[in-house]
Amino acid sequence: MSRLIILSNRVSLPNPDKVTAGGLAVALQDALADIGGIWLGWNGEKIENHQTPHFNQTEYKGVEYVTCPLTEEQYQNYYCGFANNTLWPAMHDRADLIEYQAQQYTTYQDVNLLFAKQLKQMAEPDDLIWVHDYHFFSVARHCREMGMKNRIGFFLHIPFAGLNIWNSIPTARLLIEDLCQYDVVGLQTKHDQKQCMDVCSHYLASHPLHSHILTLNHHPVTVQCYPIGVNPELIQKIAQQNSKNSSTVFEFDELSDQQTIISVDRIDYSKGLIERFDALEAFLQSNPEYHKHLTDLQIACPCRMEIKAYQELYEDMQSKVDLINQEFSQDNWLPINCTHDAISHDELMKIYRQANICWVNSLRDGMNLVAKEFIAAQNPEDPGVLILSKYTGAAEQMSEALIVDPENCDSMIKGLKTALTMSKSERIERYEYLMNGLKRFDINDWRNAFLDDLRGVKKIDIIPSIAKKIHPKIVNY
Repeated sequence: MSRLIILSNRVSLPNPDKVTAGGLAVALQDALADIGGIWLGWNGEKIENHQTPHFNQTEYKGVEYVTCPLTEEQYQNYYCGFANNTLWPAMHDRADLIEYQAQQYTTYQDVNLLFAKQLKQMAEPDDLIWVHDYHFFSVARHCREMGMKNRIGFFLHIPFAGLNIWNSIPTARLLIEDLCQYDVVGLQTKHDQKQCMDVCSHYLASHPLHSHILTLNHHPVTVQCYPIGVNPELIQKIAQQNSKNSSTVFEFDELSDQQTIISVDRIDYSKGLIERFDALEAFLQSNPEYHKHLTDLQIACPCRMEIKAYQELYEDMQSKVDLINQEFSQDNWLPINCTHDAISHDELMKIYRQANICWVNSLRDGMNLVAKEFIAAQNPEDPGVLILSKYTGAAEQMSEALIVDPENCDSMIKGLKTALTMSKSERIERYEYLMNGLKRFDINDWRNAFLDDLRGVKKIDIIPSIAKKIHPKIVNY
C-alpha cells in the first residue's frame, strides 16, 4: 500500500501534551495518520559549516518524522537569501525588495538536492510525495534526474507572481522548468492559477493542452486551484471551551466598555501593518467619540530579523505604535495594545471569540487563515465582524466580510466605521454566510482534493463552487 511523504521547510515534532484547534499541521498529520507516511523537513536547528547535516527519525502515532539541521551557510543563502530575499518579495509583488545573488541560488539548489536525495532514499515506487511551498520549487527536478517516477505534487501557500515580476529573476526560466517537473501544482486562488498558467506557458513557449494542464518534454502537469480551509467545527468547539476563561494575553475583563479590534500578523511588509495603523490614526483623529471606547489589540510576531527589510519594518512599526499611543492616550487608556509574544493556537481562538472585530489588512496574501479562523471561533448568537483586505486569497471566497482596500485610507476608515456600528442582526447574517462557506470546503476537503488529483482519481469538479449569490448588503470600501 502506498504511503504519503510530505516535505515542508519546517517540521515541528509532535507534542502529545499540546492540543491544537486546526491549521495546516493538523490536516497534514491527519492525512499521514490515515494512510501512513513520513513528514520530512528542516528541524529549525543550525550547525557549523564544516559539519554535514544528518537526518534523524522519530515516530509518533504511526507517522515517521525525518528532520535535519542546516549549516549556517545553507541557512543564510538558501533560507534568508534566495527563498526570502528573492522569491518571497517576488511572489508578493515587491520588485523593489528583490535581491539576487548567484551563490544564494546555487545553495538553494543544493538544499533542494539534499532533500531530494533523502526522498530517493526513503520512497517506495508507489509512494505519493507532496512538497510544500516556495522553498522547494526544484525538488521534483532533482528527483526526476535521479530516476524517480513517483507522483510528486507541489502546493504554493503564498501568491504566484505575474510575468513582469518573474522577468526580474535571472533564473526564472530554470525555476519554472523545475516547477513543471511536478505532476500537480496547487495554488490558493483562481487568480494565482491563471498567473501560473500564463507564466509557465510563456517560459515553456507552449500552449496549454487544457485550461489547467501544461506539458514539459511530454510530461503533463496539472495546475489547479485548491483554496486552503480550516476545521470550523473543531475551532468552534475549542473556542467555546476556552471562552469561559479570561485571556492570558489581553485583559478582556478590563476592556468591557471597549470595542476591541484584533489583528494577528507576522511583522512582514506584505501584511499592511503601517497602512493599518495610519488608517486607525486617521479614524481616531476624525472620530473623537471613540476615544476611550476603542482598543486595537495587535499580536505582531517578529520574523526573519536577519534580513534588513524586516529589521527596518519592526522599528517603523514600534515607532508608529508609540506615536499613536502618545497622541491619543487619556487617563489609563491607550488606543493600541501590542504584543510581540508568540501565542498558542488555542489561545488565539479564545481571543478571536472575545474580540468585536478582526482586521486583516494584507497588501498581498496567499490565503490568510486568520480571517477564516476568526469567523470559525465566533459566538453564533453574537458574532464579531471581519474587515478583510481585497488582496487576500480569502477575499475571493469571503465576500460577506467587509472588503477594504489596504492601500486606500478612506476605504479602511469607512470599513472600520461600518464594523463598529453594524447591527447585531446584520452581524449574524454575515457570519452565517461566512461560516457556511467555511464548512462547505474545509481543510480536509482541501487536502483530499489535492491528493485525489495527485493520485489521478477521475472525478467531476472535486472542488465545489464557492461562488454564491452576493448578499444585497455587501459593500466593498
